[in-house]
Amino acid sequence: MMLRWNELLACLTGLALVSTVSAQTPALPPPTETVAAPDLFVVPTGTLPTASPPIDAIAAPKFEAVWNNGLFFQTPKKEFVAHIGGTVHADGAWYTAGTGLQQFSGGTGRFNDGANFRRLRLFLEGSMYKNIDYKVEVEFMNGFSPAGLTGPVSAATVSNSPGPTDAWITVKDVPWLGNVRIGNQKEWFSLEHLNGYRALEFLERSYLFDFSQATAFNNGFSPGISAFRTWADDRIFTAIGGYKNESDLIGFGLGDGQYAVTGRVAGLPVWQPDDHFFWHVGGAMSHRDPVNGQVQVRIRNEVRNAPFPLLNLVANTGLINASSQTLYNVETAAVYGPVTFQAEYTANLINGASVGTGPNVGTLAYQGFYTEAMVFLTGESRTWNPKIGTFNRVSPKSNFAFKECGTGAVELALRYTYLNLNDKGIDGGRLNDVTLGVNWYLNTNTKLQFNYDYLYKDGVKNPEARGSVHSLGTRLAFDF
Repeated sequence: MMLRWNELLACLTGLALVSTVSAQTPALPPPTETVAAPDLFVVPTGTLPTASPPIDAIAAPKFEAVWNNGLFFQTPKKEFVAHIGGTVHADGAWYTAGTGLQQFSGGTGRFNDGANFRRLRLFLEGSMYKNIDYKVEVEFMNGFSPAGLTGPVSAATVSNSPGPTDAWITVKDVPWLGNVRIGNQKEWFSLEHLNGYRALEFLERSYLFDFSQATAFNNGFSPGISAFRTWADDRIFTAIGGYKNESDLIGFGLGDGQYAVTGRVAGLPVWQPDDHFFWHVGGAMSHRDPVNGQVQVRIRNEVRNAPFPLLNLVANTGLINASSQTLYNVETAAVYGPVTFQAEYTANLINGASVGTGPNVGTLAYQGFYTEAMVFLTGESRTWNPKIGTFNRVSPKSNFAFKECGTGAVELALRYTYLNLNDKGIDGGRLNDVTLGVNWYLNTNTKLQFNYDYLYKDGVKNPEARGSVHSLGTRLAFDF
């Protein structure tokens, strides 16, 4: 009888299994029946002695579904946890700007009203075997344009490609190091950067976020490895990491060297969480090899109407040749009941600086700061995560509902930002900015935000390009 090779292999495998069972159990009871088989052998189907199942045949752990500001699947003892979720930020923007600022050389270009999905993300996060955390998140609103194109461009030149934001694993309980994170991640620099987008108190982070970016915008995530932990009963936080300094939206970095070392230290001089009272202070430093030997500081408006390549740049140094770059940051935040205060200062030192074939002017020192205050009118209080030194998301005392007369949480916010990109004749301008905000948290997962932003720009080489921008922005934000 002719058999195909796969059939022969199956038969031989079955024969080997029967032979093994027979050798281990020489006194098998007689079979109750037999079934016809290929001419090679007859397979007994009677009751065989019970044997231990192989390891991979052990029943998988049982999962249960729970809701905790999102849908989680977890085992009873939480050895395995998985959260599948997403985020939508739908924005609208309206502008009024000075004619000279929009039209003259050194200005911003024309501001246009617009609607935009600021964020559209899906993610999977959780833990496995208790000692490994993970997160994989994809941003579907990454606008990009051909290499070398800067400033506002036409829609015809812009395409879109989904790209990663967080894409890492964290190994926990590592001796001395605490936690080790590997993959695409936020560098440990700046409180407002490390605060999650669900906890943002304004539509956009301050100008200090763009101020600390690589040559081009990379969404604030870098591929690398870092270690972080707490000390003294979580009152002190330390972190350090090494990263590939890259400027691509899809986590791609190519170039000899181009590394960065970033570290952060933070503490809680006052920590009375039960009384809704604490004070945080911290600092960070990052030393970086420039991408392709150049640094460029480009600042976007704090109310945005389109994907990145279409946005107006309100300040821009242009490409600066550099041997290295060093960033310094100090931060503080305090909560007393419904009131929150937060402030940061960042210095951006560009070493061995020159423009084009011009002379080396040494070290450029650019700097900026912001200070902000928020207050809940409905009595809530912002909470703190001492394990990583950042704010948690806001949970209203009562969710908004017509039938139950729930109001949600209402918060007022005020921020002042200053940025100076002028030094040694390589000038990007000075910015003074005030932002007023109203945040209405319908529930923990949904909020409406309203921002009015006033920007005044000066310090430009062309005095006709000075001027102001009035911006009004709205956002519907929800996640699951």
